[in-house]
Amino acid sequence: MARIDPEDAKASMIARSLWPIADFRNTQEKWLCVCMECGDFVSPRYNNVVNKGAGGCKRCGSKRGASKQKLDADVAKARMIEKGVWPIAGFVKTLAPWLCVCMTCGEFVSPTYGSVVTSGHGGCKYCAVASKTMDSVAAKERMIACGVWPVADFKNTSDPWLCVCMTCGHFVKPRYNSVIHKGHGGCQFCGRREVDPQHAKAVMIAHNLWPIASFPGTSGPWLCVCMKCGEFVNPRYGGTAYRGSTCKFCAGKAVIPDTAKTRMIAKGYWPIAVFAGVRAPWLCVCMECGTFNSPRYSSIVSDNQGGCSQCSTSGFRDDAPALIYLMVHDARNSAKVGICNVDTGRIEKHKRNGWALFDTHTFDLGVHARATERATLTAWRSRGEDWKAALHHDEDKYDGFSETVSLVRADGHVTDPAQLWDDVLNSIKRLGL
Repeated sequence: MARIDPEDAKASMIARSLWPIADFRNTQEKWLCVCMECGDFVSPRYNNVVNKGAGGCKRCGSKRGASKQKLDADVAKARMIEKGVWPIAGFVKTLAPWLCVCMTCGEFVSPTYGSVVTSGHGGCKYCAVASKTMDSVAAKERMIACGVWPVADFKNTSDPWLCVCMTCGHFVKPRYNSVIHKGHGGCQFCGRREVDPQHAKAVMIAHNLWPIASFPGTSGPWLCVCMKCGEFVNPRYGGTAYRGSTCKFCAGKAVIPDTAKTRMIAKGYWPIAVFAGVRAPWLCVCMECGTFNSPRYSSIVSDNQGGCSQCSTSGFRDDAPALIYLMVHDARNSAKVGICNVDTGRIEKHKRNGWALFDTHTFDLGVHARATERATLTAWRSRGEDWKAALHHDEDKYDGFSETVSLVRADGHVTDPAQLWDDVLNSIKRLGL
């Protein structure tokens, strides 16, 4: 991994008002410095300060943040007046009660600036109460127009109001504010929030699910027996009635552990751990070569793919000779590190897609090539945002895109592919390969 010159690193920190007083180690470790603004000793990381643009001194950062948040008293007063309350006391802070006069009703009130201006809750509690009260006859007419007939006296806009739904006939208790101002509808039954238990049971039976427990509501698990396979399941009424969800066993989303084990054995994998689910890794022994593997039931049985890496004839083999390569794409201004077994067409495939081979290194075992590739990518990614996979936001993912890196840095500097190949060779040395 190419190191940053200590003098260049020091100059970059000084340019950001941090004077290093210890030796530079690397971009990720804390570096003892003196803040050139307040004189405090601080220990920021070079990567945070230079690459990510974070400040190096917490005290100075807090002062800058406080200065940004400090509000001018005249500006605060003008904003309160715009909201309908006239301050008659001095401004203290945004969350402190502020004595004002309501410009609508003339009452003395003490709202906070944050509540009135920032949150928009209104400044006068008296006007707020008055807004919730209205003529009961007009309120009833508006509820009837929305499909619910009030059968109790009107209290206010926020309390539940006993009504009869004019569509299904159920007694409901909607709030005037919810129905009229928010448009949520007055009947929870018609809105599918509540369902008659007998109707719900009939719907489940129509989907071959026989309920054997009381109705728990539209969103709670409901113990049923599948009328096709006989398994106990816990579907939700909402999922069955509105989305057509049925038995998870019949749908292939779940499987009985004994059945799963039998099917895996038939595919040549002997499970030696407890079954955790159709998509969870399952520790098995390959019955052909004796290797331990952790394939997924869904991949082996449902999709008929994956399995033992040692017996596979198409994938990368860790026990066979392999090589690591670096390729360059001029049009993309990118470089790619990759691995493949010897005598495969992997490199030629990349060439047909516009990549040019820069260099290769051969290993006796593929596992060594895999370890080198991971170490190289870790070194690249640790250098910051500028070293992530080279994939533009409007570009489709291509073969091996996650192992790429851009040759052009954010500052316009172009990285020599020879430096990237040095990263590969240095990874080999560090791993002792």
